[in-house]
Amino acid sequence: MPFAAVPLYVHQQLGYNSVVAGMAVSIAYIGTFLSRPGAGKWIDTKGAKSSVVIGLIVSACGGLFTLGSSFFIAQPLTALFIIILGRFCMGASESWASTGTNLWNISRVGVENATQVISWNGVTSYGGMAIGAPLGIFLSRLPGFWGGLNSIAILTTILAAAGALLASTYQNIPPTPSSEPRLSFTKVFMRVLPTGAGLGLATIGFGSIQAFMALYFVFNNWNGSAYAISLFGGCFVLIRFIFKSSIDRYGGYIVAIVSLCVETFGLCLIAFTHSIIGTYIGAGLTGCGFSLMYPALGIIAISTVGAENRGSALAFFSLFLDIALFIAGPLLGFIHLHWGYYWLFLSSAVFTCAGIILTSILHYQSKHRTIVTPN
Repeated sequence: MPFAAVPLYVHQQLGYNSVVAGMAVSIAYIGTFLSRPGAGKWIDTKGAKSSVVIGLIVSACGGLFTLGSSFFIAQPLTALFIIILGRFCMGASESWASTGTNLWNISRVGVENATQVISWNGVTSYGGMAIGAPLGIFLSRLPGFWGGLNSIAILTTILAAAGALLASTYQNIPPTPSSEPRLSFTKVFMRVLPTGAGLGLATIGFGSIQAFMALYFVFNNWNGSAYAISLFGGCFVLIRFIFKSSIDRYGGYIVAIVSLCVETFGLCLIAFTHSIIGTYIGAGLTGCGFSLMYPALGIIAISTVGAENRGSALAFFSLFLDIALFIAGPLLGFIHLHWGYYWLFLSSAVFTCAGIILTSILHYQSKHRTIVTPN
């Protein structure tokens, strides 16, 4: 819900420029970044259920902070600071709840079904975004106290608290016992670095849609920015449904390369067409392309470690998504201030092109890796 509403609130009601508006969205990923390693270690040692519950409680706190900002709207700097606190909490909650949900379900159905688990987790997450974006815009336009971010914050708090109560009723699954020593954080990080970098490059395109689509529509005097975000989320979910078995059939690298090509085309369409129809189609294609990136490369990332390190591996892999989304806000905002929206979206396409090159190299290396056998 806040994706479309927060940048508009910061830009239009608090009076800050597009760099600050983009950063207000992206700051959540600092919270996610800082909490990922701790969440991964917690899951590996104490189980996923408590991680999910903790994450949802922190999300509810983020909703309360967001609500609190409305009481200081006459003091823009204070209101911005409280919004940042709320976004930080939302980011931290994402690392604990999302990583925990993935590992909890993998433990329930077995690692052989990990691709399906990761895919379904994305369906629920981005399906929520597809529904939440227009709902957030609708709620932000309500009259009086219920407008702005207030209704969004209240609903966020209620949903997160209800989710925590629901998760607490399910059975916990203890961490997988292993006789192997746990790898250090550094070793786990280095093992997921190549695939994580590919995910990060793909994520810049998502970041441009998330942080700047609403502002892009305002700049062009168009209505319906929430529908562009919903098209992104809806196409994301649709592709996960239709091609959910493609990763097991063709392999993660092939799926990732094709996905990056589609995402690049979508971003170029937004940059070059400069029309509302082209932007809608481009946003949808960007969602199609980004849809399978996380499960395609994520399944490769967790295969580089044993069961005793899966939580940490998935957490570190997800860090690259967080870093990219945090960088996307201020970096693309800077590009917009100096060169405009055309270069903002075209620059995002350049990052995804770099992802195509990197993933192609990784695929080549995986096919031609020399296997040394003892004499």
